[in-house]
Amino acid sequence: MILKPWGSIEWILPRINIEHWHVITSASFEDRCVALVEWMHKTEKTINSSVLLRLTNPPSDLWTVAAPIVEANFNTLCQQLSGDSHHVIKADLLGQLGSLIRSESLNPDGSKSVILDITTLPKRFFLFALKQLLNSSGVDNLVVTYANANAYPESALCEDALPPTALQAYGRVEMARDQPRMIVGVGYMQLSVEELVERAKHAKLDFIFPFPPASPAFRRNWALLSMLMPNDMPRDTEIHRIHGMDAFEVFERVCAWGATRDLDLLPIGPKPHALGMAMAHMRLDGHAEIIYSQPQSYYHNYSKGIARDKNGLPRVYAYCLKLNGKQLF
Repeated sequence: MILKPWGSIEWILPRINIEHWHVITSASFEDRCVALVEWMHKTEKTINSSVLLRLTNPPSDLWTVAAPIVEANFNTLCQQLSGDSHHVIKADLLGQLGSLIRSESLNPDGSKSVILDITTLPKRFFLFALKQLLNSSGVDNLVVTYANANAYPESALCEDALPPTALQAYGRVEMARDQPRMIVGVGYMQLSVEELVERAKHAKLDFIFPFPPASPAFRRNWALLSMLMPNDMPRDTEIHRIHGMDAFEVFERVCAWGATRDLDLLPIGPKPHALGMAMAHMRLDGHAEIIYSQPQSYYHNYSKGIARDKNGLPRVYAYCLKLNGKQLF
């Protein structure tokens, strides 16, 4: 039996049996940026120390609307994460990662047990932070968390995506053995990846489809898929349905696909799917690359509310990736 240590946070944390945590989270314009900290306070879990990231977007009309909401959520989180062992990292959305997101800045007090909350962290930030923490000899236990939103609008979520490039720390180390097989994680927005996907039609092209989606997410996923699918689609193009929260299933499938062929991984779907791609990248010995098109502007109503369980607690998923110094994937 292969252990896949993920599920609801109330199921995962008691089985890890760690009393004190260092939490890394972010202030955002989304309501759910406070979900993890709210859950930990209401369930009386101990946050010994924390790092709170506050990101500033490039100037735009969208940021003018979103900035006051970020400020309010930042103040709320600062009140809940107060004290000498709670730190703030301020950064620009498009800024360089290497000088900001190091293991020493993410975990300045040297905690052995860390929770990395990726709920509202942009993918380029949380994937880089993930690798720093997994490779840190000072971190024995690492849990990644993701809180569900109550709903998403059917309108656009973001604008002005940059051209797709390899994410820092996730480039291809070895020269490609052949034309890479492209794996596209399907979400809501096509960003700026159409040309990239079109070029990939001459090789193997696969789409990871979050399942089971609820309406209207179902319609939006299929709408994006229809936009991305080349007109003269390769005959061996496949759609793979994977639960939208199951990072470990994505990890296993991507590792299997990458055993004999180089991969280009395009995570424009759910963040847990991006997490699974990152986990696989670390096991493919330099023969994979994660490519992303970073939006420069986000709508303030990117998501609505916080999904809650029958007890009124935020619905948070947890992924234990490191325990007692051993990586679990």
